Amino acid sequence: MPAGQFSPAGLSSRVKNKSVSQNNSYPFWLWLNVLGLDAPIVAVAWQFFFAEALRLKIPTSNYLVLGLIVWVIYSADRLLDARRLRAPETASARHRFYRDWFHIMMPLTVAGLILSVVAVLMVLPETILYCGAVLFLFVIVYFIHRIWVNGPMLVVLPKEIFTGMVFALGTTLTGYAWSSDIPDALYSPEVLCFGGLCSLNCMAISIWERDADAGNDGNALPQIFPAMVPHFALLCWGVVIAGAVFAWMQKGSVTFPVFLAVTTGGGLLALLASFEKRMSPATLRVAADLAVLFPAFVYLPLLPWDLTF
Repeated sequence: MPAGQFSPAGLSSRVKNKSVSQNNSYPFWLWLNVLGLDAPIVAVAWQFFFAEALRLKIPTSNYLVLGLIVWVIYSADRLLDARRLRAPETASARHRFYRDWFHIMMPLTVAGLILSVVAVLMVLPETILYCGAVLFLFVIVYFIHRIWVNGPMLVVLPKEIFTGMVFALGTTLTGYAWSSDIPDALYSPEVLCFGGLCSLNCMAISIWERDADAGNDGNALPQIFPAMVPHFALLCWGVVIAGAVFAWMQKGSVTFPVFLAVTTGGGLLALLASFEKRMSPATLRVAADLAVLFPAFVYLPLLPWDLTF
C-alpha cells in the first residue's frame, strides 16, 4: 500500500498509546479531518445558522466561497506544519497526511487559492471585500507568527483564542454584510460568544493533542501554559455556566437561539473534557468539531423563533 493511502479499517490493533498508529492508514471517520474539510463544514453551517437567526437570505455562492476560503487557509496552515515537523512519528493524523501527500495537497491548495480569489472578486459584494481584507490581515499576522515568532500571539494572546475569534468573525461577516450591520458584528455579543466557543474548541484540540504537539508545535497552548491543562474541564464548565446565564438574559433577543447553541456546544466540550481519559486523542479531535457543529443543526429547525414572551 503506498504511503498515506486511506483505509476504512477501524483502529483495533492500529491504536497505540491512545492515538492512530504510524502506519499511514486512517479510519473512515478521520477522512474529513485529514482532508481539512471539517472546518469549512463548521463555518458554512454556522454562517447559515446566523443567517436564519437574523432572518437573512444569503446567496448560495457566498456559502461556497466561505467554505473554499476556510479550506485554503487551513490547508496552507497544515502544509506549513508538515514542512516543519520535528517529530513526524508522533504527529497527529492530519499533519502526517499532509506530510505524506505534500506533493498533491500543495498544488491543490494553490489551485484553491486562485479559485477563491477569482470567486471573491466575482461573487461577493463590495462591502464584504473591504471588511474581508481587514480580516485577511489577521490571517497574515497568524502565519507570520507561525513562521518567525515563538510564544503567544501578540505577546499575550494564545493562538487558539486568536484563531477562534478570527474564525467567528469570518464566519459571520457575510450575514452582517447583507444586513448592513458590519460595525455591530465586530463587537456584537452573539459573535463574541460564538468566538468564545470556537476558541474553546481550539484550546480543547491543543490540549488533547498535546503529546503530538510536544515536539512539533511549541506555540500550542499546553506547551506555553502547561499548568492550565489539568483545569481545562473546570474552565469549560465555568464558560458553560456563564454562557447559560447570559443566554437567559438574552431570551427576548432575535439571536437567543445563537446563545443557546453556543452554550450547548460549550457543554458538549465540557463533557468531552471531563471524560478525556476514556477516549483516544483522534476520537476527541473529531468529537470536538462535532460538539461545535451539532448545536447548529439541532436548533436550526426551530428558526425563526417566535420571541413574543
